[in-house]
Amino acid sequence: MTEKLIEELDLANGLTISFYDCSRKIAGDRWYVKLVARIPISVDENAFVKAGAEPDLFKEFLDATEGVVTFELQKERNFIDEQEKDQVFNEILSNIKEHALNYLSHKEFAPKFLKKEIQSFLERRKWYQNNP
Repeated sequence: MTEKLIEELDLANGLTISFYDCSRKIAGDRWYVKLVARIPISVDENAFVKAGAEPDLFKEFLDATEGVVTFELQKERNFIDEQEKDQVFNEILSNIKEHALNYLSHKEFAPKFLKKEIQSFLERRKWYQNNP
């Protein structure tokens, strides 16, 4: 999949959201239009423990995530006429900016997302320990 960085915005909570165009031609004059928005969130030991995880698991979490968890939002439309491709992409982008940026900019967004990612990590870890 080819990604083209379209725009980056600094959010009120100190995070940065990046928008990528991942659209591709599928047949004739028809397109698969896809927008991907990503927010990388750095993880430090204090945030890790604050999210309810054991401090001695932090190194293992760092090894698994390289110190960053990434929120990703994908919006897509299929079989779009080539002449409407840019308009559809821009509508998707505008819709995300209008409806999702307030949520993504909230000061509690990063801690809550990190907590969810840590819980997921712990569940995977437990599963692998029980299913070698």
